[in-house]
Parts: sequence; structure tokens; C-alpha cells
Amino acid sequence: MDPSQPFEILKMIWPIIVLQLGFQIYALIDLIIVKKKRTKNLSAFIWGIIIVLGEIVGAAAYFVLGRSEE
Repeated sequence: MDPSQPFEILKMIWPIIVLQLGFQIYALIDLIIVKKKRTKNLSAFIWGIIIVLGEIVGAAAYFVLGRSEE
């Protein structure tokens, strides 16, 4: 295996990593703002855990299932 191969792979996937982290941060900030109002289905603390541990799927689930429309 070429020693530079992991760096080549990292160069290809870093935009995906940045987008994922940005989406998670956006979801967490939105959760903090909405927490003052209400979240649906689960508590804000549980949604925070789902967003952090669930990565893209967790953040998407929050926007689809957990965000209050009010």
C-alpha cells in the first residue's frame, strides 16, 4: 500500500465530512432555539443525543420528526 494513499482518500472525502459537521451544528443550534418553544415526540436532550450520535441521519430525523412547526 502506498503511504500517500490514505491522504488521497482524505482529500476526496473531506468535503463530505465538512458538510456533515455543518449539518449537525446547524441542527444543534436549531434545537437550542426551538428548545425554548417545543420539540415533538422526544425531549430536547434526547434529540441532542440523536443528532450527535446519529450523524447525518440523526440530524435529518430531527428536522423531519422532532422539530416543532409552531
